[in-house]
Amino acid sequence: MRLWAFTCLGLVLAAASPAGDSFQTGDWQGRANFNGEGTFTDCTVLMPDPEHTTVGFVMTHGNDFGMIVADPALKLEPGGQKPTLIHVEGIDSVAAIADVVADNGVLIPLENGGALALAIGEGKEFRVNIREKEFVLQRPRTGEALKALKACVESHRGKNRVEL
Repeated sequence: MRLWAFTCLGLVLAAASPAGDSFQTGDWQGRANFNGEGTFTDCTVLMPDPEHTTVGFVMTHGNDFGMIVADPALKLEPGGQKPTLIHVEGIDSVAAIADVVADNGVLIPLENGGALALAIGEGKEFRVNIREKEFVLQRPRTGEALKALKACVESHRGKNRVEL
């Protein structure tokens, strides 16, 4: 998971990808990502908010799954790691070591299909505690975004893209 953690946020925020590699559901924007050799690596979906907290999710071709949290209030050292704690009412809190993928963002590994991911997908409010800040988050249509993310991975798994 560490390998893709350092590139996923930059890839999502980079220049637009070909139409077949991008998708949108509600305010969620997603895309398939490819490495330098053109091999599919993962799909990402974000609900960007440049003035506040951006929330997103990433899933690799091997079904590793994680949540992206980026906020201008965070001042982090990319390449490092941060302890995080995620709370959803009615679910046991989950502690994780997040990868710092940008000076204002982390990637938190989650269990794909776990109780926490399912609760977030159902639209429940969740809190993410990073030592520097606590974020109280809830995004509309998260379940639809997660289904689109999974469909993206399934449709791109094993594909290569050749730049012309």
